[in-house]
Amino acid sequence: MTKFIFISSLILIAFGLSVYISDFLPIDMFNSGAEDEYIRAVQSTSFSWSEYRLHALIIGIVLFALSKFTNIFG
Repeated sequence: MTKFIFISSLILIAFGLSVYISDFLPIDMFNSGAEDEYIRAVQSTSFSWSEYRLHALIIGIVLFALSKFTNIFG
């Protein structure tokens, strides 16, 4: 069970960090444009996984700490 929690925490931390890092990249990084755009306009009615980046990062850190904490007492 602790291996599952540990792997889940690593996946959530990697997802949260990758979404945060992708916000710092230009939108059309590989297309040669005159200006770099860093913020993409998204309609408020659409679903986006980037809305849950903080949740995934926090839950991943908590699960990581939980997996290490249970190893101490296990």
